[in-house]
Amino acid sequence: MTVWLLLALHVTAVVGLAVGGRRLTSRYAVFGVAAIAPLITAIWVASRLTSDDPYVTSITWVGQLDLTIAFRVDELSALLTLIVSGIGALVFVYAMGYFGPTATGLAKFGATLLAFSTAMVGLVLADSVWTLFVFWELTSITSFLLVGHKHPDPATRYAARRALLITAAGGLVLLAGLLTVTSATVSGGSGSVGLRDLTPVGGTAGAIGAVLILVAAATKSAQVPFHVWLPGAMAAPTPVSAYLHSATMVKAGVILVLLLQPALAETGPWTPVGLAFGLGSMLWGAIGALRHRDAKLILAWGTVSQLGLMIALLAVGPGKATFAALSILVAHAIFKAALFMVVGEVDVRTGTRDITKLSGLARSMPIAFVVAVVSGASMAGVPPLLGFAAKEAAIEAGLKLDGAERVVLLGGVIVGSVFTVAYTLRFLIGVFGSRAPEADDADRPSDVAPRRSPITAVTVPLALGSVVGFVALTAVSNRVAAAVSLVDEKAATFELIRWPGLKAAFVISMAIVAAGSVLGAALARQTLRAPEPLGARSVDRLVDVVLSIAQRIARVQHGSLPLYVMTMCLVAASVAVPFVGDVDLDALVRWDEPMQAVLGVVVLVAAAATVSVGGRLAAALSLGAVGFGVAGLFVVQGAPDLALTQLLVETVIVVGFVIGFGRLGRSFPRVGVAWRPIRLAVAALVGIGVMTGLAASASRPSGTPPLDELTAQSVDTGGGNNIVNVILTDMRALDTFGEIIVLAVVAVGVVSLARAGRTTDDESATLPDEGAADLLRRAEPVSAGDRIGGTS
Repeated sequence: MTVWLLLALHVTAVVGLAVGGRRLTSRYAVFGVAAIAPLITAIWVASRLTSDDPYVTSITWVGQLDLTIAFRVDELSALLTLIVSGIGALVFVYAMGYFGPTATGLAKFGATLLAFSTAMVGLVLADSVWTLFVFWELTSITSFLLVGHKHPDPATRYAARRALLITAAGGLVLLAGLLTVTSATVSGGSGSVGLRDLTPVGGTAGAIGAVLILVAAATKSAQVPFHVWLPGAMAAPTPVSAYLHSATMVKAGVILVLLLQPALAETGPWTPVGLAFGLGSMLWGAIGALRHRDAKLILAWGTVSQLGLMIALLAVGPGKATFAALSILVAHAIFKAALFMVVGEVDVRTGTRDITKLSGLARSMPIAFVVAVVSGASMAGVPPLLGFAAKEAAIEAGLKLDGAERVVLLGGVIVGSVFTVAYTLRFLIGVFGSRAPEADDADRPSDVAPRRSPITAVTVPLALGSVVGFVALTAVSNRVAAAVSLVDEKAATFELIRWPGLKAAFVISMAIVAAGSVLGAALARQTLRAPEPLGARSVDRLVDVVLSIAQRIARVQHGSLPLYVMTMCLVAASVAVPFVGDVDLDALVRWDEPMQAVLGVVVLVAAAATVSVGGRLAAALSLGAVGFGVAGLFVVQGAPDLALTQLLVETVIVVGFVIGFGRLGRSFPRVGVAWRPIRLAVAALVGIGVMTGLAASASRPSGTPPLDELTAQSVDTGGGNNIVNVILTDMRALDTFGEIIVLAVVAVGVVSLARAGRTTDDESATLPDEGAADLLRRAEPVSAGDRIGGTS
C-alpha cells in the first residue's frame, strides 16, 4: 500500500460523506465510514515503525520549476502519522456516542473533520518544504470550517474568523520563512527542497528565517501572544477539540520547529526567541488554566502551556532537550485526548462543563472518573505513568545545560510544572469532587444521563495508554529515539527512565508534585476571574477592520457600473507601476507605416466619442469603431488571424449592444456635474498608465523570444503551420477551454436576463411573492441544538 492510496482513500471518503452522506441516517454509519481511512492508515504506519528502509514517493507538480509533491515514511513520520491517524480513528468512534440520535448535519461535520485529518496526515508525511506548506494551509482552512461548524451562532462565526486570520497570517509568514531558508540552502532557491536535505543556514538569511519560522509555528501552536484564537476555538464540538489539541493543528507548529531545527538551531535568534515564546506560553497558559471554571477551557489553556514547554525544549536543543520534546509530544497526545473526551462526556451527561456547578460525579460517573484521574496524573507528571517519564526527561535536559540557559529553562519548567499539577488537581476536584449542597444553586445538575458505550470504548484504552506506555517504556523510548535521531543525531543516545533513582531530577519532580498539589487544593474551590487572552481586544479590532475593508473592496454587486469600471481600471493600472522607471519615450509614439498613424488617430477619436456622446446607440457604434480600428492595425501589422478574431468579437458586441439597448432609453441618465469629469479623468489617467507600462515593458524585452522552439513544436507536436492556432488549441488548450466556458456562462446569463424581462403581468405579480417565501424558508436559522444535538 502506498501513501497515494491512503490519501486517495481519505479524499474518497470525504467526497462520499459530503455528497452522499445524507443517505446515512445513523450517526454510527456516518462516523464508521469516516473512521475507515484513519484506521487503515494507522495500521499501515504502525507496521513500518521498526522499518529501517524509508518509503519515499513523489509526483511532479510544476515540472518547469522542479516542484514536486513528495512524501516520506520513516521512523519519525510513521510515529507522527500513527498519533494523527490512531487518535483520529478513536475520535470518530467517540463522536458516535457524543452526538445524540436526533443530531443533524453529521455528514457534513464528519466530512470536514476527515478532511482536517487528511490535511494533517499530509503535513506529517511531507518530504519537501512546499508539500509541507500546502498541507499546512489546508489545516488552517479545515480548522476554520470546524470551529465555525455551528455557524448560526454569531460568536462561533467570530471565533472562526479570528482563528483563520491568525493562522492564515502565520501561513504567509511561514511562506516567507521557507523562501528565505531554501534560498540560502539551495542555489537559486527554487524547486522542491527535501526536509531532510536542509543544511545549516547562517548569516542574515538564517537569522531572518529563524524568526519567521518561529513566528509561524507560534501562530499555529497558539503561543503567546498568538494564542488568542484558541479559547474561541472551544466553540467547536468536543470531538474537534479533542483531536485538535491532542494530535493535530496545534502540534503542527511543534513539528515545524522540530523539522527545521537542523537548519536553524545555530542561528542567533533561534534560542532566545524560542525560549520567549515557549516559556511565556507555558507560564501564561498555566495561569489561565488555574483561573477558568469551564472544564474545557481549563484543558485548552493547559494545552497552550504544554506546547510552550515543547517549543522551549526545541529552542535549546539539540540533544536531550529534543528527545524530551518528542517524548512529551507523544505522552501529551494520549492523555490530552482522553481528558477532552471525558469533559465531552460530562457535558452530554450533565448538561454543563462549569466546575462550580458539578458535584459528586466520581460516584455517578466512575469510569470517567478513573480515566480522568489516570490521564490527569500523567499530565501532572506523577509516576508510574508515561507523562512522568517524559517530564523527567525535560527536567534532566534542563540540568544538562550550562549558564543562563540552564537557569531560564529549568526555572521555567519547574514553575510551569507546579502550575500544571495545580490546575490538574483543581480540574479533577472541580469536576468529580463532592461539595455541600447550596440552596441557591438552582443550576446544579440533579441527574446524570446514562453512560454511552462508544465514549467508554475510546476513553478507557487512552487511559490505559498512559499506563502501558510506562510499563513498556523501553519500547516507547526506542521508537522515540529512532524517530528523533533523523533530525538530531545527538538525541539518539538518550532514553526514558522508569526509575531514575534519588537523583536531582527525581527530587525536583517530587517537589513539583507536592507544591502543585498544595496550590491546587487551595484553589480548588476558588472562583477566580478568568483572564482575558493577551492582545485579544487588539486582535478583535483587527478582525473587525479586516472584515470592514473586505466588505468595502470585495462588494461586487453594489449596482454602480462606474465603480465596477473604476475598480477594474485601477487594478489594471497597478500593472504599470513596476515599469514607470523603464519608460522609453521613443517607444510611446512610433509607427512603421503612415496607415498605422491614421488608424491610431481613428481609434483615439472613436474612444473620445464613446465617452462624450449622450446616446446609448451612438456610444455603442463609437465603441465598435474603436474595435474595428484596432482590427485595421492588426491587418497593417500582418496578423490577419487576429484581425478576423477582432472583427468577429466587435461585430457580436455591437449587435448585442444594439439589441440590448432596444429595451432601454435612448440616452444615458444624467450624471452629476462633478462626478462626470472625475470619472473621465480617472479613466484617462488609468489608460495612459497602462499603455505606459506596456510600452515600457515592450521597449526593454528580457530574454530571447522562443520563436524557433515554438515553430518546431507547432509542426512536430501540434501538426500545424499556424503558430498562433497551435498555441491556442494545443499549448494553451485548457486556457482556451476556460475562456469558452466563461463565454458560455455569460451567454446563459444574457439569455436568462432577456427571458426574465418577458414575464407577463400575472407572473410578475405572483413570482416575487413565491420566491420571497421560498427564500425565507431556506434562510430560517437552524439552532445549534438542531444541527448538532445540543452539545458543544
